[in-house]
Amino acid sequence: MMLLSILIATLSFVSAYSDETFTDKHDKMIVCKGFVEEPDDPSEDQKLTFDYSLLKAKGHPRLLTDQAGFADLKKKVSTRRLRYPTLYRLHCEVITRAQKIVELDRGFTSAGEHGLIVDNILACAYAYKMTGKPFYLAKVRADMAKVCSFNSWNPGGLSIGELSFAMGIAYDWLYYNLRLDERTEIHRSLVEKGIRPMYKNNRNAKITGNWNQINLGGVSVASMAIYEKDKKIAVQQIEKAIAGNRKGVERIYSPDGNYAEGLGYWEYGGNYQACFLSCLQEIFGHTAGISEVEGFMQSGEYALFMHGSMNTSFSYSDGGAYADPVLLTSWWFAAQNDDPTLVYREKMRLYDDDDKAYKDTPLDLDGRRYYRLLPAIIVAIRDFDVDSRQVTPPVKEVWSGQGEMPVVIVRHGWKFDGSDVYLGIKGGLANTWETSITSHGHMDAGSFVFEADGVRWSDDIMRPPYGEWYAALRKAETPRKYNVQDGVMWDTFRLSNLCHSTIISHTNDGSVKGKLHATDYDVNGFASIDRVIDSLGRQGAEVSMTAPMNGQVKNARRTVELVNGTDLVVTDEITALEEMDCLIEWRMLSKTSSKVGQNGVVLSRDGKMRTLTVSSSDATITPEYCSWKPEMPQDDNWGTYLEYEDKIPGRTIAGWTATVPKGKTITFVTTLRK
Repeated sequence: MMLLSILIATLSFVSAYSDETFTDKHDKMIVCKGFVEEPDDPSEDQKLTFDYSLLKAKGHPRLLTDQAGFADLKKKVSTRRLRYPTLYRLHCEVITRAQKIVELDRGFTSAGEHGLIVDNILACAYAYKMTGKPFYLAKVRADMAKVCSFNSWNPGGLSIGELSFAMGIAYDWLYYNLRLDERTEIHRSLVEKGIRPMYKNNRNAKITGNWNQINLGGVSVASMAIYEKDKKIAVQQIEKAIAGNRKGVERIYSPDGNYAEGLGYWEYGGNYQACFLSCLQEIFGHTAGISEVEGFMQSGEYALFMHGSMNTSFSYSDGGAYADPVLLTSWWFAAQNDDPTLVYREKMRLYDDDDKAYKDTPLDLDGRRYYRLLPAIIVAIRDFDVDSRQVTPPVKEVWSGQGEMPVVIVRHGWKFDGSDVYLGIKGGLANTWETSITSHGHMDAGSFVFEADGVRWSDDIMRPPYGEWYAALRKAETPRKYNVQDGVMWDTFRLSNLCHSTIISHTNDGSVKGKLHATDYDVNGFASIDRVIDSLGRQGAEVSMTAPMNGQVKNARRTVELVNGTDLVVTDEITALEEMDCLIEWRMLSKTSSKVGQNGVVLSRDGKMRTLTVSSSDATITPEYCSWKPEMPQDDNWGTYLEYEDKIPGRTIAGWTATVPKGKTITFVTTLRK
C-alpha cells in the first residue's frame, strides 16, 4: 500500500508537467512548452583569467558537457554499451539509484541534509537527461523548489558548496525543461544563498583541504551556470575562487600527490575538484594552471597505493578505517592521464576474476557520502573507457610522497587477499588547523599499518563517528581551536598517540606548554620522512621523531621496514634528555588478540600467528613486554576535559616499555615475524 501511494503521488505530481515539454527538432533537446527566457544581464563580458564571453556562447547545457556530449553519452550507454562497458555499468548504478529516490520519495527538511539533497538532485537530473522520463524531472523540480525555500544554505559549513554545485548543475542541465518562474527563483537563490555569501567569506579562500575544494569548487560551478543573469558577482566569485583554489591545490597535493586528510577526504574533496576543473576545461579550454600544479595529476597513483590488501585502506588521520571505498575520482585521474593502471582496484569491483564478465553484485554505493557525485563524474569521463584486460597492476612496490603529511607505502602483490603484504608509514604533525591545511590530524606521527597473511597486524583507527563526539567537543570547548596543544579533542583516546602504532614518552620537561597529558606530542612538531628505503630485501622509511617528541627526548629516529617481503622490523634510536631519564612505551594497535610472555608478545587471529620481540643495543636495558586495552588510561587527567566514552572494539595494543638513562642513546629493534 505504501509503495502504491507513493507511485500515485508521484504520477499525480508528474501530470502537472506532462504537457509542458516538446522535442526541438534541431538539437534533439526536450524543451519546456511555451519556454520564456529570463532577461540576460546586459553588461559587457570581461576577459580576465578567462574569456567570460565563452560562457554565453556555450549556451545550456555547458557544465561538464554540452547537448551533443549528452547525446553521445546516451548512445554509449545504450546502443553501444558493449563497447563502453565501464560507462554502462556506472550509468546503471545511477539509474538504479534514481529509481529508488523516486520510489521512496526521499525528503529533507534543512540545508544540513546536503548529502541527501545532492544525491536526489544529481541522480534524477542525470536520469532525466538520459531517459526523458518525466517523473525524474518532477522529483528534481520539487527538490530544487524546496532548497530554494530555505532561508540559508549554511555559509559557515559545507552545505553552501554542495547545494550550490547540485543546484547549478541541475539548473544548467535542465535549463530548457524548467519554467521561467522556476529558473528565476533558482538563479536568485544561487546568487543570494550561495555565490554572494561565498564571495564575502574569506575563510574558504584561505583554508585548504576538502573545504577549499568543495566550497570554492561547488560555488564556482554555480557561478558558471548563472553567468548571463548576474555577470559581475559570477566573475568576482570565480576569480577569487581560482586564486584560493590554486593555492589550496598547491598545499594539498604538492609535491607528490599525497593528501593530508587521508583517502576518504581525498575522494570527497577530489570529486568536487575534478568536476570544477572539468567544467573550466570544457568551457574555457584551460584551468588557469590548477591542473598543472606539481603533484596534482600524480595523485591518482597515491590513491591506488592507499588501498590495503583485504578490503581495507591506509587509514591515517581522519581518513577512515571503514571498508575500502569505491573511488570515483580515480576514474577521473585515469581519464586525465590516459592511464588505466590507476583504476586497477576499481576494475576488480566491476569484473569477474577472469576479466570476461561483469560481476553480478552491484557496487552498493548507498550510504557513502561522496558517491552522490557519480552522475557528474560519469559525464566528465564520458570519453574514457577501457578493456578490462588493459588494466594491469603497477610494477613498482614502493610509493612515497612528501609534503604536509609525508607517507611511504610498500606493497607486495595486487590480488587483494592473504597473499599480499602491505606496509604504510606516516610522518607529519597533529596541529593541522593553525599551522597546516586541515582539521583532521591525529597524534599519529611515526605510525604504521601492516597487513600480511590476511591479518591487519598493525591498525590505524579513524576518529569517532560524528554526532555524539562533536556534541561533546562543542560542549567542552573554550574559544581554543580543537587542534591546538590544549585543544580538548586530544582528550579523545583514539586521536592520541597512545592509540596509534608509534612510540611515546612519559618524560616531560615542561618546555611544551598546554599539554593535556604528559605523553602528548608537541602538536606543531613535524615528523619528517628523511629516507625512503627500497633495496633488495629491505623496503620502508626513516622518520625523524625529534620534533613531535619535543620536551620528551633529545633525539628520536624511527625506521620502519618490510624485510625479505615478510617480516616487520622497526628500529627506534632514542637519545634521552641530559637531565632526565626517558620512560618510553612502544605501542602497536592491532586487530588481533595478544598474549604476553617473557620472550615476546604473541599475536593471533583466525588461526594466524606472529610474535613481537625486541632487542636493545645496551645489554643492561631489558624492555618489558606489555599489552594494553584500547581505552583511555585512568590517570594523567584522562577524561577530565571531554565527556565522551571512546569505545574501540576488536583490538589490542601490544608492545613494550623501557627506560633510557639521561643523556644516553639506546637503539631498540622490534620485529614482528611468523
